[in-house]
Order: sequence, then structure tokens, then C-alpha cells
Amino acid sequence: MSHIYISEETDPYFNVAAEYQLFSEAEEDVSLFLWQNEPAVIFGRNQNVYAECDVSYLKQAGILPVRRFSGGGAVYQDLGNLNFTFFAKEHCADPDTFLSVIKQAMDLIGVECAFSGRNDLLCQGKKFSGHAYFVDNGNYLYHGTIMVNVDMDRLSGALSPSLLKLQSKGIASVRSRVINLSQVNSLITIDAVKVSMIKAFRNVYGKNHPVIFVDRSILQPEHWAMIQEKDWIFGEAPRFSIREERKLSFGLVSLSVDAENGRIQRLKIHTDSLYSLDFTTFEREWVGAFFEINELFHHIEKYASASVPFICYNQHIRSEGKDNEN
Repeated sequence: MSHIYISEETDPYFNVAAEYQLFSEAEEDVSLFLWQNEPAVIFGRNQNVYAECDVSYLKQAGILPVRRFSGGGAVYQDLGNLNFTFFAKEHCADPDTFLSVIKQAMDLIGVECAFSGRNDLLCQGKKFSGHAYFVDNGNYLYHGTIMVNVDMDRLSGALSPSLLKLQSKGIASVRSRVINLSQVNSLITIDAVKVSMIKAFRNVYGKNHPVIFVDRSILQPEHWAMIQEKDWIFGEAPRFSIREERKLSFGLVSLSVDAENGRIQRLKIHTDSLYSLDFTTFEREWVGAFFEINELFHHIEKYASASVPFICYNQHIRSEGKDNEN
């Protein structure tokens, strides 16, 4: 029997895991899942998080990095966005009918929209809804976003990669011009879109589909803990190389890294410091560690500061010796 599920949780790790759990248990009848997330960047199964977003900005702004199970591009989400997911057995899934539900829901709130060639929904020529699908083990998932009142400044900051000198074999997102539905009509709210989605779903699939509210007290998704681990978030990243420069207390540092599965395979450090610093041991010790750019530069600073006082002392002694010779 079809159901309409609504998550009462806003933890993006819970919701992504719950979506996958419901998908894994899909039946022949089509079900709908509606959910919202606290600020997060949700990126695809085969994407490199460093190529998709500014990881430093995410940490500073309290935005969570979340890797989902399906492919597709990276999206910023907050409580101004509504996620929808359709589930069914693959042989029963009809994407055209799913799209008709969304189109009818938009009609109900007075939004004129059109589908683009990439399964995006456009209003006034700008994207407000991106869609993707996923098939596994005979089950079919069709999901997407509906931007109602998303923080555009945070969206821009989160989805602007800070590492300019990066080469990645991962699948990059296609950036589009976006718009909030509240910009089209200030009376459109998340609740209004939820109501319209439920009504449209029932119009298409039948009036007798109950609403089931989902939270952690009645559902503990199998992969909830796993998708919060660094190995899943960063370790699934495809092979990439990166070069980055930063000014540290002892001089300009140039970093060159090759990484695979999120872990450092090769590290080379150069600096214009006046002090004679040997990073050979440091470079060797960091092979196999997770690549996190801020943490790496932090430890380079600590490593150098532990060496510089000794170097300065020796230079001072040599200088005094020369003065005494005179």
C-alpha cells in the first residue's frame, strides 16, 4: 500500500539515511517522502567534496557535509527548502507520473513552471527544483528539492570551492541560476508546498493514502551512523590532486597533495621562510591521513614553530661568535 511519509527530524544525516531505508523497503505501490534539513550541503555518491564546496566555510558557518547514496550534483539545503522522494519497485515506477504530481502541486499554489532538459524545474527562467533518480536491487527512487525561502548568501558561500588549483576525476555539479518561490509570491511557504504536494499525490494515486510522521523514536535507519563518519563523507572522494598556498607565521607555504579515497597519498611542502625547515619527516608521517586542508596547515604551523625557536637560538649564537671575533 502507498504511504505519505513526513519527517519530523531536521538532521540531514537522519533524513538521508531514512530516505535510503524507505527506498530499500519499497513496495509496488508508489510512496512519497517529504523532509527538510538543517543547513547542509548534500553531494552525490561520486563527487569530491573539496571540488564542490568551501569546506572551511562549511565548518565556520555550521553547515554539514553529507554524502548521499545516489548520484547527481551537490545542493545546499536549509529549512527554507523542501525535499521530496517517490519510491516504488522499478517495474512500477513512472517518472512522468511523478513529474505530473509536482506540476499539479505547483499549479495549486499558483506557480507557472517548466521542465528543463536536465530534469530541473524552472520558474521565470530560473531553477527552483532539481531532480535525480536512483535504481538499486529492483527498487526505484525519484527525488528532488523545492526552494521556497533558501538563504541565498549561504548557498553561494557553501557552493563556491575555495581550492582553485584542484584537479579531480569526480563528477562536478552543473551550476544554475536559482530562485526561491517566495520571490515569485511572498505568500508561498514550506507548509503551503507540503499541503499542495500531499493533495496532488492523492489526486494522482488515490485519496486513501495515510500520512505517517517519521522521527527517530519510530525509525532508526540502518546507515544513519555510517554516513556521519569521515570515511563515508570524505573517504569516498575520487582521486584528486591539489595545490594551495597560505601565509603562515614563518613565511609563505606552498602545499602539493595527491589524495585518493580522501586520504593523502603524496605530500610535498615548500616555503620561502628565512629559516631552514626540513619537512621530510612531516610529509612522510601524513601519508595515509585524511586530507583536511585547515588541519594540515595548522599542523604545519605547529611543526615549524617547534623548530624555529631552536633555529633562531643557533643563529643568535653564531651571530655572537662573529661579533666576538671582531
